[in-house]
Amino acid sequence: MATKDQTETALLDAITQAPFARLLGFKIESACHGEARLRLPFDEKLLNKGGLEVPIHGGAIAALIDTAACAAIWTMPQTVRSATIAISVNFTGPGIKSDLIAEARVTKVGKRIASLTVEVRDDTDALIANGLVTYKIA
Repeated sequence: MATKDQTETALLDAITQAPFARLLGFKIESACHGEARLRLPFDEKLLNKGGLEVPIHGGAIAALIDTAACAAIWTMPQTVRSATIAISVNFTGPGIKSDLIAEARVTKVGKRIASLTVEVRDDTDALIANGLVTYKIA
């Protein structure tokens, strides 16, 4: 029988192996105790139109925020199922020619609902976006 750690590892692997996550190239760098750190490697396919000096598309950044929150919520022992209820993203700077790092943290967890904050930074540690995510958990 699989331990909770083995099950959690398999679930976190499943997050990055989902077709959409593979398309964007997400990498989980760490995840434990209600926190997760994900990387979105820089790739030209993530850009808005205009060449290599334009910002990474906001949709890719929002997807990074949601996926980082998902990874964080799956480190919680009470999580058996989850679904995003709401996500709010504030874009604070351009992500230009840089990997992006998302750090998600569970800020409150109840019986069925969990709240998370997520910050996205570039290679220079500049804040690119922050998000608030609400998850339904079971």
